[in-house]
Amino acid sequence: MARDTINLVLRLPKPLHRRLTQQARRNNVSLNTEIVNQLEGHEAATIKRTAEIVQPLLDKAVRDSATIAAERATSLSLVELYDLATEEEFLQALGHWTFLSPEHVAQALAIFRKRKAKTKPETEGQ
Repeated sequence: MARDTINLVLRLPKPLHRRLTQQARRNNVSLNTEIVNQLEGHEAATIKRTAEIVQPLLDKAVRDSATIAAERATSLSLVELYDLATEEEFLQALGHWTFLSPEHVAQALAIFRKRKAKTKPETEGQ
């Protein structure tokens, strides 16, 4: 007997024993080998089912992350947004930043208005 195995006494219901014995005969292996093969197959099947469940979740997370990264990379920076001519353009540009909360949008809008108020006298005087 191999050293990396153990002996196991196992009680099985008679119908299960009969089914395993028939399967072992069909596969031309011992009952022990049939049981081991089925147990190993069950483990592999469980891993496969888990992967099938998790894979769509991982795919969605990757897609969502890529979308956010693309939005951030292609959007203007806040400094560039503050230089836009109108508040409407500013809000439209901010609308592309789906990761901003309403509170952040309000804060950015307040800063935009302050910057515009500071630059108005300079442009009006020219």
